[in-house]
Amino acid sequence: MTDPFHGIAGHTQALDQLRSQVKSDRLAHAYLFVGEQGLGKSTTARALASALLPEAPLTRNPDYWEDDRIKPLSINEIRLLPDKPPEFHELSLQAFLNLKPAIGARRVALVVNVGRLRDQDQGVLLKTLEEPHPHRVIVLTTPSLNPFVVLPTVVSRCQRLFFHPVPAPEIEKLLVAAGVEARRANLLSELSGGRPGWAMRRASDERVIELHRAWTRRLEEIFGAPADVPLHVAAQLDSEQMGWRRSEGDEEDPALFAIASWQIELRRRMLGSRGREQGRWARLLELSYDTLGYLEQNVSPRLALETFLLECRRAS
Repeated sequence: MTDPFHGIAGHTQALDQLRSQVKSDRLAHAYLFVGEQGLGKSTTARALASALLPEAPLTRNPDYWEDDRIKPLSINEIRLLPDKPPEFHELSLQAFLNLKPAIGARRVALVVNVGRLRDQDQGVLLKTLEEPHPHRVIVLTTPSLNPFVVLPTVVSRCQRLFFHPVPAPEIEKLLVAAGVEARRANLLSELSGGRPGWAMRRASDERVIELHRAWTRRLEEIFGAPADVPLHVAAQLDSEQMGWRRSEGDEEDPALFAIASWQIELRRRMLGSRGREQGRWARLLELSYDTLGYLEQNVSPRLALETFLLECRRAS
């Protein structure tokens, strides 16, 4: 039997667990894949579905149901309403799961980012999870187990698998295998923040490299500059992040991207120096990771960025 998860970078523990369950045919009726966007949750879910539904490709398999849109699902796309057709799918999720498999032994459904569903709609989904049909597998994904994202009752009905950032060398290897030039693959793997999905999507996007170079130049301008320069950069980046938060696109968080670019430059300078100078760059690199932590903890983004960039100005 070929490995159904061949070509997926990282996530050894989660993939080994799924391999074992597929091989022994002892599958959970519902899974919750947990981890930030771009780590490979949806790719893994589709690989699992392909292994369980070998009769036809997922794109034309009547026993497979998927929703990976950014917009929320309507309640008609979840619950069984014979007199109301769903807005997007041929069948609602409950209607799909109620039907017997058409060409295989199972039916598989994937809902990407279950947090798109409102609490009352997750409540409808909960009924499906509480009363599972035999030979049905439901896979949900979520960036967080925060109760404001996914209901604890939904979490409790699923087998949880956690997806963590993938080491840069593994992402680089994945990109090279996909035909990406080695030098570009190395840079993208460093910028990816451990997200192979992000790296693969940006593999042919020249704007990513140009944006990286632009943020690197901004950091170089800060070294030894007057205090208003880092404050201006922090204000610009804070404004861009606020715009990003209001949008619903698939673009990169500008603050995270800028810090990833700066980390590459700081690491380069650290490795190219010695003694006290090397220690200064190492301290700034460590502070950059602290700044990422502050951003995740909902500390004022502008304050966190100002603090970091002012330290860069002084330390240089």
